[in-house]
Amino acid sequence: MISFQFTVFTPTYNREDCLHRVYESLCLQTFRGFEWLIVDDGSLDKTSELVKSWKKAADFPIRYFWKENQGKMIAIQYAKNLANG
Repeated sequence: MISFQFTVFTPTYNREDCLHRVYESLCLQTFRGFEWLIVDDGSLDKTSELVKSWKKAADFPIRYFWKENQGKMIAIQYAKNLANG
């Protein structure tokens, strides 16, 4: 497993219209010792397709997990076990 100094975690639900702001900000960072962990809490929009395209283009690791909608707190708990940083 690759070790990162930290994990940038983003819980999301139907945020295809604004999630790009996080991606664009991360692209501008000069430090690359991080992973971006996205836990999608059951989005019904095109969030997954958007993230898939970013995974191909980004020069930093993006990990994306879709789960059934159970609320933000459950998504945070879920991410806690997935973070490598």
